[in-house]
Amino acid sequence: MNLLENYLLSLQVNTYNTSISQVIEIQTRIWQSIHSGSSYAQAMLEVLEVVNHSPQQQHQALLKQVLQLLGYSAQSQVDNHLLIAHKRFSHVLNLS
Repeated sequence: MNLLENYLLSLQVNTYNTSISQVIEIQTRIWQSIHSGSSYAQAMLEVLEVVNHSPQQQHQALLKQVLQLLGYSAQSQVDNHLLIAHKRFSHVLNLS
């Protein structure tokens, strides 16, 4: 298993159900992992080379990686927004 898969497991996302609520749950868990100093989050931040960036930038970098692993597409937008898309839906997520 690679580092990203280990990080996903550490987030304890136990069900895979493509939905806005899943994206929001993942967003919340990533934010919590950054603020709690999770060793899995820290390792991913180092790999993504965003350790010295703001927490918001770290959050966005981790969120994009995790969502892509789960089959979503994620594109940065202006004003700290992230366009999340899947075969069944698309949604703009405000990361502020």
